[in-house]
Amino acid sequence: MQLMQRGAVLCAAAGHSHVHGSCRSSPYKVVLISPGDKNRPIACVYSSETGKWGNLIPAVVEYEVYLAFKPGVLVGNVLYWLSEDLSDMDLLFLEKFTDDIVEFDLDRQSLAVIKGPPCLNDSCRHQIIQAEDGDVGLAMLSYPKFELWQRKVNCHGDTTWLLWKTVQMDTILGIPPLIEGAMRKRDILGYDEDNGAVFLYVDGNVYVVQLKSMQSRKIHETNYTTEYHPFTSFYAPGIAIADGCDGAEMLDDRLV
Repeated sequence: MQLMQRGAVLCAAAGHSHVHGSCRSSPYKVVLISPGDKNRPIACVYSSETGKWGNLIPAVVEYEVYLAFKPGVLVGNVLYWLSEDLSDMDLLFLEKFTDDIVEFDLDRQSLAVIKGPPCLNDSCRHQIIQAEDGDVGLAMLSYPKFELWQRKVNCHGDTTWLLWKTVQMDTILGIPPLIEGAMRKRDILGYDEDNGAVFLYVDGNVYVVQLKSMQSRKIHETNYTTEYHPFTSFYAPGIAIADGCDGAEMLDDRLV
């Protein structure tokens, strides 16, 4: 197995008054994670302020890992990616996640692989999130319940995964419980880290769920499950684009 190249674009505005979400003209960074020699992942960071790529940053230990297709999630100033197991692909080509999580710390410029909670190997439907206290967390979807986990690090550097919250899916989404013996189609389609919300697919319906309040809203109906990628656009001020409009007039936060 190999780690395939993945990336993330981040706002690099350093001012205390800056609020992420309207970052269109702010400086930005691009983080790429790629395979290295002997399956040792490497990272590299591009800065729009300098217009240059930084030095290659290897993982602290040699590790073989394959990143899942889900986008990386920024928690504090650390990026996290889920990994998957390609050794046992099923006929439906469903992602089989492992308990390995790739961690890139932008402050320390360090790349590492950490372990998720023990139950992660048994879950095909989970998403990296930010817990309420700013720690990295995981949302796991397993009907009829929805579990939220968070990772705690003590003063000695020892880590523990704690079950933070468990709620019933029927209660969250306002849907009737299943008839005994029936199966429910469900998946986690994406995560909006700026607003602390996940996108859930259940029985042909897509919902957005605010993790803090556990309030939900139905978005639309569909027979297809596809990844949702909320993003904030960036542009160079003063550059005219379509129809002679400035980038600020044309680009907006969009959900695709």
